[in-house]
Amino acid sequence: MTGKLASVKVGDLVTRYLCGIPMQLHVTAVTETTIECGAWTFSKITGGEIDEELDWDGLGRTGSYIRVKG
Repeated sequence: MTGKLASVKVGDLVTRYLCGIPMQLHVTAVTETTIECGAWTFSKITGGEIDEELDWDGLGRTGSYIRVKG
């Protein structure tokens, strides 16, 4: 788990990248393995989006990811 993602908490602002296009999101929930931003769920290990309907596991298969400033 990367240090920056491990320190994310509810209320933090993260940047989601989809096709290189940034989108600012607020963190709404954090679990041991995921970071949730409203309708989106991301892996706390990689920052990759998890979407069962698209078969994205957030690890090897994903279409977007989040990054934390700092």
